[in-house]
Amino acid sequence: MSIMENEDLMLQLVKAQNLSYVMYVEEKFYAIHDIVIAKSTIPVRKPTTRGGVYFTDVMAYKIKAITQDLSITGEIPKLMLGPSTDFKPILIKTKLAIDGKENSVTLTTHLTNAVNTKGQVELNLIVDQVDLK
Repeated sequence: MSIMENEDLMLQLVKAQNLSYVMYVEEKFYAIHDIVIAKSTIPVRKPTTRGGVYFTDVMAYKIKAITQDLSITGEIPKLMLGPSTDFKPILIKTKLAIDGKENSVTLTTHLTNAVNTKGQVELNLIVDQVDLK
């Protein structure tokens, strides 16, 4: 379901503390060391399709995810619009308790920027879709 259809779920994720997140790129997975989720504006004047792959509105949820698994750097060119015209989504998964029941949450995201440092990689992502199971 789209982000705006599930605004309440996104708000719960923004407020939640101490959740454990894992990032999936195709068959590989990477532990997320730190994550920040926030809703903010996007530099587009009207809703648009980015690269013919995903739709974005003028407001969107953005994620700043930090992983200490440096092996993801080899995947980055395949994940960003620009270096690749066939860029891949990144799935971020977590568990969230809703009404006392644990649910699986999957966020489908796309990479907008990545910053490598000596011990970690910071990924800036736009949330495209959220699924609750």
